[in-house]
Amino acid sequence: MDGAPDQRWGSYRPERCIMKKIEILFLSQKEILDFNLGMTEIIDLVEKGLIEHGRGGVENPPKPGIHATPNSFIHAMPAYFKNLKIGGLKWVSGYPDNRELGLPQIIGAIILNDMKIGAPVCIMDGTWITAVRTAAVSAITAKYCARKDARVLGIIGAGVQGRQNLIALKIVFPSLSKVKVFDINRETAITYRDKLSPQIGAEIIVCNNVESVAKGSDIIVTATQRLSNPLIRNEWFEPGCLGMGLEASRAWYGEAILKADKFITDDWEQTKHFKAQGAFPDGLPKLYAELGMVVCGEKPGRETDKERILAINIGLALEDIIVAHRIYEMAKAKKEDFKKLTLMEIGS
Repeated sequence: MDGAPDQRWGSYRPERCIMKKIEILFLSQKEILDFNLGMTEIIDLVEKGLIEHGRGGVENPPKPGIHATPNSFIHAMPAYFKNLKIGGLKWVSGYPDNRELGLPQIIGAIILNDMKIGAPVCIMDGTWITAVRTAAVSAITAKYCARKDARVLGIIGAGVQGRQNLIALKIVFPSLSKVKVFDINRETAITYRDKLSPQIGAEIIVCNNVESVAKGSDIIVTATQRLSNPLIRNEWFEPGCLGMGLEASRAWYGEAILKADKFITDDWEQTKHFKAQGAFPDGLPKLYAELGMVVCGEKPGRETDKERILAINIGLALEDIIVAHRIYEMAKAKKEDFKKLTLMEIGS
């Protein structure tokens, strides 16, 4: 009956009306990988995002989380680029015990929003994006903070981040000729060597302990998960070295953190937030600069060949969102029949 009340809307709705559909594009990991977005472009995108952050052009609050088990997390990570007018949210989990189930430790999804009306426009896998954007941040950090003649890379942890960090760092430092790797599972480290050495064109040496990886390295990357005890001692963190910890300080002894010549992090407020949750048990070091400030030129990175620079980047949603938005643009340009979900239909 024309003019009859519609309980869904709580008001009168005409029988004949124009319907507007809000649809969400869905992109699986396979579809994302089919775009062949390369690490070089990912590094460029993330660097652009960090420049915006350094200039104060990104709304990127510290990530809240829930914790179902003592060694796991699920984080909500929103970000909005004021000048680029793009934004969204990553909902990501980290469950180290997933290895025993044959599942990734990191699993996530990203939602992009239309920043004019607020509606979600795309849902996509966030697991692969998390892996590559994290490595891109390490590469960008090294670009500004490692010695220009860096040739020896030390990597603790031969998992996903150990692999992706090596690939990304080799792009910005083609001079890297020796890679030392240690993993608690020696077979994993051997597989890492056998697969990646031909790919990157550098010698990879499987080491027996953390000390032999750290000593003599120009760049050290700790790519582990939550640890019961730190790994990198201050005396192994040699002059001129760039250290990068991907696990919110847990792999580095407090003395090494507090005595670094320069301490850099991606976002100081978020780093303090993580300190309140148990990171940096020996206290926060004095902040030299946020990474974005270095990348945008507000503060210099490395200034001498003897500086020990430690970068502990917690991870920012802006890095995910700028990469995800590029993939979304690629999907729209391709005009293929990707799956679309109807969120709602609105009468007008």
